[in-house]
Amino acid sequence: MGDIMDTFSFSRLSLYCECPERFYKKYIEGYEEEMTLPLAFGSAVHLGIEYVLNGDTLSNAVVKAMHEIDFHPEVNPNEVMQMISNAPIHGGNGIRGEIETHFKLPLSNEADAPKIQGFIDVLGDGFIFDWKTNRVPYKVTDTYQIGLYAWAINQMKRWEKVYGSLYFTRFRRESRHLYTLDEMEEARKWAYDTAKEIQGKLEILKAMPELKDELFPAIPSRNCSHCPFSVDCFIKNNQIHKYEDKKEIV
Repeated sequence: MGDIMDTFSFSRLSLYCECPERFYKKYIEGYEEEMTLPLAFGSAVHLGIEYVLNGDTLSNAVVKAMHEIDFHPEVNPNEVMQMISNAPIHGGNGIRGEIETHFKLPLSNEADAPKIQGFIDVLGDGFIFDWKTNRVPYKVTDTYQIGLYAWAINQMKRWEKVYGSLYFTRFRRESRHLYTLDEMEEARKWAYDTAKEIQGKLEILKAMPELKDELFPAIPSRNCSHCPFSVDCFIKNNQIHKYEDKKEIV
């Protein structure tokens, strides 16, 4: 097991909440996850939008984006082009701002506070934008992602209110919310509490590695259908249940 994790991202924290075992395999044991179609497609669209915002033509942006994902065989470049075309970045009225703004900040004033880092797709004057290629749109307030990004911007720029948006390129649909300081703080607290919980479990695991499955259990859900560890997980948990059944019989 590696050193105790001190830097997190929203995706790491949300994966832990979704399934602690998958989080452990990916980020602690370091198992590589294959580039799935949704991940490759989402990356291509994000990159393509970034290239257009930096001055590339649409066609050049698609070629560069496809090259970045090694021309993933399941990704249709025409669909990538359509998603980029759907983004509100074209013409004089398109979204403009700083592109791919990175932040890395401590989640509290403690000397050893866990840190949060991330990339904001577009940072404008009082607003932040994040591109989504999901097949099912949702409200920006359904997760803590943009609230956490708004908190980070508050720390960097001292904005007391931040408009945060998710833009679903597949549907040309925007979900927008004006984040207040209280909502930013709620997102920060969620991230801090989750990060400290992970760190606490990793400390316990250093002394008692046999507790790994109890500290980082698998949580079956619909997300198992696209988890690269689902087969091994099913086999392991099935064996555990068989063992427990035998103990009850004895």
